[in-house]
Amino acid sequence: MELKKVFEPGKIGNLELKNRLVVSAMSSHMGNPDGTPNETVNAYLVAKVKGGWGLVFTEDLGITADAGSDPVVGSLWNDDQVPAWTETVRQVHAAGGLMGAQLYHAGRQRSLKAYDTYPVAPSALKEPAVPYVPRALTVEEIHGLVAAFGEAAARAKKCGFDCVEIHGAHGYLINQFMSTFSNKRTDEYGGTLENRMRFALEVVDAVRAAVGPDYPVLFRFNTCDYVEGGIELPEAIVMAKMLEEAGVDALHCTQGMFASKQAIIAPGFVPVMHYAENAAAIKRSVKIPVLAVGRYNDIYMSEAMLRDEKADFIVMARASLADPELPNKAKAGKTEEIIHCIGCNQGCTGETAVGNRVNCIANPHTCRETEYDLSIVAEPKKIFVAGAGVAGLAAAYGAAERGHKVTVFEASDEIGGQWLSAMTPPGKSEYASLILNYRNQLKKYGAQIRLETPLTREIVEAEKPDAVILATGGTPMFLPIPGLDNREFVKTAIEVLRGRTLYGKRVVVAGGGMTGAETAVFLAVQGCDVTMIEMAPDIITDAVAQPRACLLEHIRKYNVKVHTHTKLTKVGEGTVYAEEYGEPITFKHIDMLVNAMGVRSYNPLQEQLEGLDCKVVVVGDASSTKNGYKNIREGFNAGNAI
Repeated sequence: MELKKVFEPGKIGNLELKNRLVVSAMSSHMGNPDGTPNETVNAYLVAKVKGGWGLVFTEDLGITADAGSDPVVGSLWNDDQVPAWTETVRQVHAAGGLMGAQLYHAGRQRSLKAYDTYPVAPSALKEPAVPYVPRALTVEEIHGLVAAFGEAAARAKKCGFDCVEIHGAHGYLINQFMSTFSNKRTDEYGGTLENRMRFALEVVDAVRAAVGPDYPVLFRFNTCDYVEGGIELPEAIVMAKMLEEAGVDALHCTQGMFASKQAIIAPGFVPVMHYAENAAAIKRSVKIPVLAVGRYNDIYMSEAMLRDEKADFIVMARASLADPELPNKAKAGKTEEIIHCIGCNQGCTGETAVGNRVNCIANPHTCRETEYDLSIVAEPKKIFVAGAGVAGLAAAYGAAERGHKVTVFEASDEIGGQWLSAMTPPGKSEYASLILNYRNQLKKYGAQIRLETPLTREIVEAEKPDAVILATGGTPMFLPIPGLDNREFVKTAIEVLRGRTLYGKRVVVAGGGMTGAETAVFLAVQGCDVTMIEMAPDIITDAVAQPRACLLEHIRKYNVKVHTHTKLTKVGEGTVYAEEYGEPITFKHIDMLVNAMGVRSYNPLQEQLEGLDCKVVVVGDASSTKNGYKNIREGFNAGNAI
């Protein structure tokens, strides 16, 4: 397919974009405590601009001192913040790009511990995903917030931003007023659609008055809340028409809120372009441009979306993290070099959810633009990497990129390690692109891969590398439970997911972490009768929120039976013995027990290399067991630092 539509210029109001590709606002957690950007933020934004995107938005900027969902997001609520954002815009413009400011107030979707003030909302209703009840706003306070949006917009224009976007989606304050899910008011700001839209329309009026008639104003809104009692598409169409009539220059169509966060930041379980028809319905209903977001991680799908006139602009967030250079690569015909978002959410929301900076599992460089030394070394070293799992591949990439002579040793006949089983369960097929990307990168930088060749002390002694990176991974953990060593009856999750064993009809999966749950769903999809047992009070507590929500839904959908507070005690032939809440429980007529109780580090080579004249570094699960993102980060850091 020829990429034509995505690279056509487009207009939002009087603002002309060089193409139809937009980067949406994302919380970066990289800025200063006062909500202003620093050079790390600026480098991150400029990298996207240099990558060829038509328009790049800041992260969401709070319009009052306590507007942010947490204290580490950006803000533009006072004049002291203007100089720093002015510098950001200056750098973006110097790089040839356009920058928009997104303005928001989190309302009840805000951390209680983050500020001295209590969270506010249209009504004193608890957000299901937040553990407290907010305070209902008075009419006077509502008017004050309307004014604050206008004042923030004026500051944005003063900073030099090319447009502003009002965030009226994702369960934040404006969306809370718009949706009956969160708005139970009985005054002029609640009840009828007209009343529920009043706050949003007053904000639009205030912003327009502050920036003037010719300054581009966008409005981001939910085409569906994806919660019972929330906004659905027919109502969203009416809202879109009201916003168009109010004078916004474009509508940014999105979906979801904290209670349905898997819709906002959809993991791999959600099909690509899943929300396309919602955007298309809005586009058919209005005359102003429509921006579409939500699992658009492929340039050809974006092209099809535009050709079919389902949207005017395609907005990407995580895809721009995975590859800030996506537009440039696509325009140059180098689509095979594009690094794809795999929908894992480990490096992006998985990190920001715990207060860390945004990152990407697929691209170690992104969000670290000022951190890594990527210069070619003056004296290349001979580097050996033991293990071609993701930690080893990342380490090889980090070293080869700097010009070192890298050789990867892998005992099996293919690269990928445990990642090969990780990409088998439902919703994880895109994981395969990560391995393909590493293969391409290592080929590009001249690294060698020796398959079916485990690294040994003899090889190290003979070939004398300067450094050895041990990334030999982990091995399934077999606890000292009677009968668990019966390898005819007991199989590992890796054996199941790699297709190395027959399933049987009735299966018990021991272990309720991510691996156990994915294996259980995988087997249930094949038609197996599956039971999960887990010692802890809950399952999948080691997963990121959005994939976890989808996986729990699959567990319900495919009738996987779950026993928590349940300890495996003994394994018999066709029988599994356990204790549930301390009481004996027996599972009979079982065809297979799957051991998914975790892995332990596997690193026999470290001791074998003692006494040799070479630097030895241990990374990934070989060092300590961890998730894919942390393994990759640790591996790349080690390779880059040599």
